[in-house]
Amino acid sequence: MPDTKISLLPAASAAALANEFPINESGATKRLTLQLIADLLFTRINGNSGAAGPYKTLQELNANSADQTSLTPGVVMTTTGVGIGTWKFEYSLLFQTAATTTGWRIANNHTGTVTTYIMHSDFLSTGGAAATGISDAIAAGATAGLHEGQAERVLNATSKSTVGVATANANQLLIVRGIIVVSASGDLEFKLGTEVAGSAVRLMTDSMLELTKVG
Repeated sequence: MPDTKISLLPAASAAALANEFPINESGATKRLTLQLIADLLFTRINGNSGAAGPYKTLQELNANSADQTSLTPGVVMTTTGVGIGTWKFEYSLLFQTAATTTGWRIANNHTGTVTTYIMHSDFLSTGGAAATGISDAIAAGATAGLHEGQAERVLNATSKSTVGVATANANQLLIVRGIIVVSASGDLEFKLGTEVAGSAVRLMTDSMLELTKVG
């Protein structure tokens, strides 16, 4: 059968992951699916630990973390094989605490070698005219919901994000974003601790990470 110009082929009604494309692989003609291309560009991890991909990694917790009752943050989410290069990270995290007077502490670590690290964390609080440090996931009025947060440029250093929550044992949202430059490969770790020793905090199912290699 003679070759047909691509422009003369019938148009697909929509892109599908099973669609195939001809490629040249080391001089050999082979076929490649759109699914394989997507798998190269996007790596999905379902669980509290998994290997990072070469470009963009999307990780989602499929179970709550163990309750954390120590003032020193412990590892609750790991992304392995975060290699040499410049990475942008953004965690969208659901937290619960056992008491309204209990806040959380957080830290990021990388087990390899890092030359640059900086992050900040953001949450909405009960504050209006002034900061309270108390996370609130329900709008209390037009003048409440102050945007608060913390920053850190020291890897594996504890950042105290909140001093309490508006509602105990209810989801609160914390956004943690930053830049990390890696010179020797290792594991990226998110750590969680409590602000009140012995009073539990936990990271909830569906908390997620978006990790992008940009250089």
